[in-house]
Amino acid sequence: MNNEQEYKIEIMSISKKKRVKSNKVWLLQIFFISLFLSIIFALISELMLSNASLALALFLIIFLIVVSGIFDIVGMAVTACNIRPLLICKQKGERGADIGLKMVKNADKICCICSDVVGDICSILCGAGGVAITVILVAHFPTFNAIIMSILVSSVIASISVLGKAIGKTFALNNSLKVVLWTGKVLSIFKKSSRKSFK
Repeated sequence: MNNEQEYKIEIMSISKKKRVKSNKVWLLQIFFISLFLSIIFALISELMLSNASLALALFLIIFLIVVSGIFDIVGMAVTACNIRPLLICKQKGERGADIGLKMVKNADKICCICSDVVGDICSILCGAGGVAITVILVAHFPTFNAIIMSILVSSVIASISVLGKAIGKTFALNNSLKVVLWTGKVLSIFKKSSRKSFK
């Protein structure tokens, strides 16, 4: 009996060490993913906003808000989704259910990438877009106060972003299974195309 207990304790300690090691690896991965995406998004926004028109700057901000909202919906849905309906969908052979199942099993990582990494990067770039819009407006209307204009533009962008995320979170909580399955179906397209290219 003592040997069996010692064996169980040893197994638990080994699994705990593996989890700690896995978490450390994940933290390093998320750091480099964030760094890479930040550089890519910053370069794109810099190129687009350096001599951008007001229409282009507005389009970029709206695009970033939509992207951030979509990823936030996915992150929230994966966290809220129950695993049992996904198992049933997988047994029925529904497309995307297997990928959705993997996402729900790794909900903490998916939520971190979708809500934190992508969401925060989009928010930072929206701020850069807001600065570009402020510069353009002040250049066209010299009588406007630059500080007041900057506050107004950033406040409007922040308000729209928060409103969009609030609507998205409510939608994700009420339709978590549908969102996860839809995301799984979209990702399965890329999975199939990668297999074809490999062949």
